[in-house]
Amino acid sequence: TAKRVYECLGLTLANRLGADPRFGHHQDEEMVKFQPYSSNPELKYVNVDTTSKAGIERAARLGLVPSGMADIIFAMDVYLAADQLFDPDHKGRILALFRNPVDRAVSKFYYLQTATWERTYRPEWKDMGIVEWATNHNLDENFIVKKIVGKKLNDPVDIADLIVAKDIIRRHFVVGLMTDMEESISRFNVILGLNFEDAKGQACKEQYLGVKKEKKVDITADADAGNVEGMNSHSHPKHEPGSPEYNVIAERNALDMILYNYITLLFSEQKVVIDAYASMQEQNVQL
Repeated sequence: TAKRVYECLGLTLANRLGADPRFGHHQDEEMVKFQPYSSNPELKYVNVDTTSKAGIERAARLGLVPSGMADIIFAMDVYLAADQLFDPDHKGRILALFRNPVDRAVSKFYYLQTATWERTYRPEWKDMGIVEWATNHNLDENFIVKKIVGKKLNDPVDIADLIVAKDIIRRHFVVGLMTDMEESISRFNVILGLNFEDAKGQACKEQYLGVKKEKKVDITADADAGNVEGMNSHSHPKHEPGSPEYNVIAERNALDMILYNYITLLFSEQKVVIDAYASMQEQNVQL
């Protein structure tokens, strides 16, 4: 959804679509900005894929950040992206959307059973119960902590890693919650200096963040499940807190659950700072 909003607002994005072979820019040896769909000229991308390790390394080699062509870079591996793409002369801000770790795991389990277009399609999961999968087949437990501190998915993590992850997020991240998308995107826009209140902003907000009827639809946010345009909505059962399924997954992702609870507190605390920053921006405009 965040990607859709910023496409709608006319920003130039770095994401998986930029190096899709369909558009002929995946082997370019210099940075290029292009419009992938002639029918929708507002969509603008640069010719790199920042959702994979190889793509980030290529983006670094081509000079994505120094080129200044991308307004916003989408990456799930924030540690790798920060290390490879930025330097003291080319700094950035980390705007991150977080999701309840159990909800993320449940979504991944059901989504990848049928997502034939994904690199990590797992049809064999169809014959499993979610408790069996979570206990024996889920290979990215405590995914958030590992990604923040730069560990591989099969690396162990402990309380020391959790402490480091908390500190990194507190010092470097503007956090958003997928359970409060409108507020999260509004805060990101303040940091980005975007106007969400003009006619264009209101139209984008209504189209992608408007109130919709409740339905069992979820959007994956997995580092190993890429985003194919319009193809990653998926209906699936929801396991409520306190259910056996929820409890098993939460227990096996205990460090992520602690970190997520901390992030929700930080989300509340950052509101004061961002609101004050927004007020300063308004005063500067009036002057």
